[in-house]
Amino acid sequence: MKHIFKLTFIALFVLLVSCNKDENTNNPTTKELITSAAWKVTNFSSLASDPVTLSVLKDWNDDLVANPLFVTYNSNGTYLYSDSSDYGTWELSGDKTIIFEKGTANQLTSTIDNITSTSFIITYPWAMSDSLTVNVTEKAVR
Repeated sequence: MKHIFKLTFIALFVLLVSCNKDENTNNPTTKELITSAAWKVTNFSSLASDPVTLSVLKDWNDDLVANPLFVTYNSNGTYLYSDSSDYGTWELSGDKTIIFEKGTANQLTSTIDNITSTSFIITYPWAMSDSLTVNVTEKAVR
């Protein structure tokens, strides 16, 4: 009788522990969130206040209204904007950094500000002119 009680207790313990592990696997990784579907870009913004940046960002945002823009990040390390304006390679570094075109003259490091299954916000340096580089925040949704 003692052995049956011990075996039942052990079986219940193993069952509870294995259930907890199953619940943790439902949390997708950052890479899984990024690559699970195309992202619709909804807004470009910057803390910069110079006229060149403000004008370019206004044009970009106005264009998003007339021509929706999507970006797809593939698990093989490539990305593509739907208007084909930008495409290339990307690599996740940790959970908060994406390196575009790693190892090339065009390498760009962006910071993931926030990512969920429905929202993706990244910030990256963007050369607005030969003498002006600003941090641009790109917001996207599913």
